[in-house]
This record gives sequence, C-alpha cells and structure tokens, in this order.
Amino acid sequence: METIFRLIDKQQFSLIRELWEELNKIHYNDSVNFKNYFESFTFDQRIKAFESIEDKNIRIEIVQIKDEIIGYCISTITKETGDIQSLFVDSEYRSHGFGEKLVNNALAWFRSAGCNSYQVTVAEGHESVFGFYKKMGFYPRKTVLEYIN
Repeated sequence: METIFRLIDKQQFSLIRELWEELNKIHYNDSVNFKNYFESFTFDQRIKAFESIEDKNIRIEIVQIKDEIIGYCISTITKETGDIQSLFVDSEYRSHGFGEKLVNNALAWFRSAGCNSYQVTVAEGHESVFGFYKKMGFYPRKTVLEYIN
C-alpha cells in the first residue's frame, strides 16, 4: 500500500471537502448540545476562516493511497502558538499510524517555526479522541463553556 503525505495550498481545499464533511457528521452525531451548529456549519464557512491567514502560517497536509485522499491535517500558527485546527483520517484507515504521522509532522512544523505552545481543540461530545491526543502528548488544560440561547 503506497502512501503519500503531501502539502497542499489553500486554493486546493476542495480536495478535502468530503473528508471534512464526514468529520462534521461525526461531530453532529457525537454532540449533545450543539447539533444545530454542526447541522448548519458548512465546509465553505470553515475554510473562509483560513482565508485571512498568511500562507506561511497555515499548513495543510493530506495523506493519500493511490489516488484516494484518506486523511488530512490543517495546522496554523498564531504568534508563538501552533494549533491543530482539523485532523481526520477515514475510518477504514485508522489505527495504521496515519493520524500520528500527520500530528507529528504538524508538531515538527510548529517547532521549526519557534512555537512555544501547541494546542488542539476537541468538539463537545467528541471526547473519544482524547486517548489518541494524550498518546501524542496533548492533555486537557481547560474547558470552555459556550452559551446557548
């Protein structure tokens, strides 16, 4: 199974649309209090948030097998903080080390850029990924509560 990890630019975001939409469905299904948010949240809205980020401060890496993209990691740098914004590996390909490699590549990028802290935000209800992130060195530090009206 020939696996290729490669970087893409913001103009190629459409390559990960299907995978991002799958992740958004998972967030919708896992969510207890924010189903309305995930139900109405679109890929175009998500990538719009990245438009204003300078190219040097965003890293988009995909993993593919043959011509099929099976995972991605979007990372950003703000000041001296590296942030894993979105990480997804197709369920058929989990537990093969692809997510670990994507995260390790992001961490190496953060280090090379001089970041002094690294973080990832996990959506409410999706705490099942904590084990993976703990294995990668991430631990819960604080909980942010969002008001729902």
